[in-house]
Amino acid sequence: MKILHLSDIHLGSSFNHGKINNETGLNTRYHDFIHSLSICMDRAISESVDLVLFGGDAFPDSTPAPYLQSAFASEFRRLGDAGIPTVLLVGNHDQHGHNNKGVANASLSIYHSLGVPDIIVGEKLETHHIKTKSGMVQVITLPWLTRSVLLTKKDTVGLSMEQINRLLIQRVETALEGEVRALDNSLPTILLGHLMAERSQIGAERHLSVGKGFQIPLSMLIRPEFDFVALGHVHRHQNLNLRNNPPVVYPGSIERVDFSEEKEEKGYVLIDIDGERGVSWEFCGLPARRFCTIEVDCSQGDDPLTKILGAIASNPIEDAVVRLIYKVRSEQVEEIKNKLLVEALSSAHTYTIRAELVSVESRSRLPELGVGNNLDPYGALSTYLENREDIQDIADDMLAAAQNLLAQIP
Repeated sequence: MKILHLSDIHLGSSFNHGKINNETGLNTRYHDFIHSLSICMDRAISESVDLVLFGGDAFPDSTPAPYLQSAFASEFRRLGDAGIPTVLLVGNHDQHGHNNKGVANASLSIYHSLGVPDIIVGEKLETHHIKTKSGMVQVITLPWLTRSVLLTKKDTVGLSMEQINRLLIQRVETALEGEVRALDNSLPTILLGHLMAERSQIGAERHLSVGKGFQIPLSMLIRPEFDFVALGHVHRHQNLNLRNNPPVVYPGSIERVDFSEEKEEKGYVLIDIDGERGVSWEFCGLPARRFCTIEVDCSQGDDPLTKILGAIASNPIEDAVVRLIYKVRSEQVEEIKNKLLVEALSSAHTYTIRAELVSVESRSRLPELGVGNNLDPYGALSTYLENREDIQDIADDMLAAAQNLLAQIP
């Protein structure tokens, strides 16, 4: 039985690292994400897999724009047209609440409501018996669970956060045990979960507000009843059980979301479950858009412009999302020709430039922004933003806009 496992598509994110495609009028990062997703669909169809498992987080939030919903549906419809059943698990970014039965109200729930053939939505902890061309398989879906689903206010009165987390784990363990005891031992079994597992190495998820959940102990996942544990939520590909009995695998996200994922390979997983040979699996890489950081410290030498241009030339920036960060002393600012930096970065897909002023006397003091300090407008803005922790999330965008304006000045 062949199964394709992918997760964390986040279709619609990372648009600040793209630009408008003049032919479509859409952000180029949208096209990047659709391209990677379509490769996964192509592979599933060409390999004639028995089942596709999606580990959650289809979009960056629970209310995606209609064109994003349509693009997602169009890709997964291809699986239905090929007769390949699919399980869509609800992740934390897909949810916008739960009903009184603990079922997630999510962006993916429409597939359940419409009764789309061959698509199963994992909205709650339950076991699904799925008929494939190679036989039956049972999939336990464990969507992202919140405290409000598992606990009442009365349960948590007077408890510390550590005690609450222990109680949460106990509730999940009890519910999961109920599903395990009802399994048909003659069928292949997969646990499909969107969760933060113990010992997992995280990346951009911490910046996507996902670190607020509790960690699931590996002992709950490494069980002889499971042939494979397919996970979503963590963007870095990893296998948490090197003994592979069973494999506990995050395929990771299919595209880079931000620079915290710069060095991570992106892809999906192909699984082969054989009654005689056991379970084997492989990670399949995707041609995700490259991210490239160039950091240059020019504060200790002369001719900072030449040093920065040399650093740009020595990095593979073609078609990459690039951020250039250079450090200079305040008196060196006038030597930096913004137009030349822009020209040197022209082969990049998109780029941002950030200057960091280094004060020789004291790095902690904010240089005066008044007359006589040799700061040009870009340097003044950069210095100001460096000392405004409350707006760091938009600092790169503000500097990029300023850089583009300055580049237009002869």
